[in-house]
Amino acid sequence: MREEIAKRVLAVDPYCRGVGFVVLEGKEHLIDWGLRTTVRADNARAFRVIDKLIDRYRPDILALEKWDAPGARRCERVEKLLDRIAVEQGKRVLVRLVTRREIRAIGPLPQTATKYGRASFLAERFPELQPFLPPVRKLWMPEDDRMSMFDALSFAVACVRTTKKVALPTLPAPDGSI
Repeated sequence: MREEIAKRVLAVDPYCRGVGFVVLEGKEHLIDWGLRTTVRADNARAFRVIDKLIDRYRPDILALEKWDAPGARRCERVEKLLDRIAVEQGKRVLVRLVTRREIRAIGPLPQTATKYGRASFLAERFPELQPFLPPVRKLWMPEDDRMSMFDALSFAVACVRTTKKVALPTLPAPDGSI
């Protein structure tokens, strides 16, 4: 049996001024990451941004937060956007909804119980993201936009971690031997 072909996962996390995204191939190969701004909270623009990301990276799986799961905290605008993405993009690419429980299970529990803990854990696992790790948030500070990128990465890692592996049959050699 051959090993599974690496799956390309595009994970997106909408925030108030745009979309954080990560493209992960297999378990450890980070292809691209970043923030795409929409200037203001605009679902139509955010949808177009995500559509362009899908066209550019051609993922096997689109990972999104399961917005209607217990404990998920998303405003109505983002819930509508995620619902539209899941329905319309589901025709082009497999959409995988990731729960908070799956997200928390990506690493050791005391560390990954908080958003900043998960971001720190992921920055250690993917050193190329270390410069983008925002400072620790104080109670009076708004959330840094870069945290959306780390949220998207946690969706991708959780998606890859929980997706079942499929073993492909070994193809016979041209001379008939295996």
